[in-house]
Amino acid sequence: MKLDKDERAFDLKRFMSDPLYKQGDPEMNRQFEKAFVNWWAATLRAAKGARLKRLKSGLTFASMYFLRFTWFPAFGSLKGLIPEFEVKDYKDGFRYIDFAFLTNAYRVAIEVDGRTSHRLNATPSEYEDELMRQNHLIIDGWSVIRLAFLSIRDKPRQCQQVLQQMLGKLRIDTYERLELTITERRILEYAARSSGPLEPFELRNELGLHRNTISRYIASLVSKGLIVPVCEDHKHKYRYLLSTKAE
Repeated sequence: MKLDKDERAFDLKRFMSDPLYKQGDPEMNRQFEKAFVNWWAATLRAAKGARLKRLKSGLTFASMYFLRFTWFPAFGSLKGLIPEFEVKDYKDGFRYIDFAFLTNAYRVAIEVDGRTSHRLNATPSEYEDELMRQNHLIIDGWSVIRLAFLSIRDKPRQCQQVLQQMLGKLRIDTYERLELTITERRILEYAARSSGPLEPFELRNELGLHRNTISRYIASLVSKGLIVPVCEDHKHKYRYLLSTKAE
């Protein structure tokens, strides 16, 4: 999203001094601050070029507010959320999605309108260009969510539910046609929301099942062609990826 002329870049320290932020639950604020510091450091380490330059200038107030009062309360983590995600546009240039959430199974683009949106003052050609940009994201397989700052501020629970319902629907659409046990669905859902290969020990913690039971379910999903093993080293330690059939 393009920055509005009167929309200043915010870092965490500056955001924490804002009166709206101070109205948040103190304990939730502390949890968010800790999560943000780690997430932001990892984000900067992974960025380069023009994207890194954009990130170093900070996020908009609306984006910070989205993180604290929409995404973090909805999911309890910032893991997997990518700010200023660079995509090649239909004009063979590059654009930036406010936030992208990528998993093995789907891609979600989240656009956050600022407190004074430039869209209200857009020229007809700018408006047309923005609509075409969104159309091409959808054509390229993105699910797109757009949130206004006023909605994030005044209706935070509604915005949280929109995100939760979107991610839930994507998982249901993927698996409803498959004849799977409840545990098999839970394994696939866990793999779908993960950003890397699936490791069996993670499932033991997630599902509370014995490793032998987990091994049987994994073998069943492999036999159905829904996950594929990836051998990591000479010890034949396997991790698993969703197959294109599961996606």
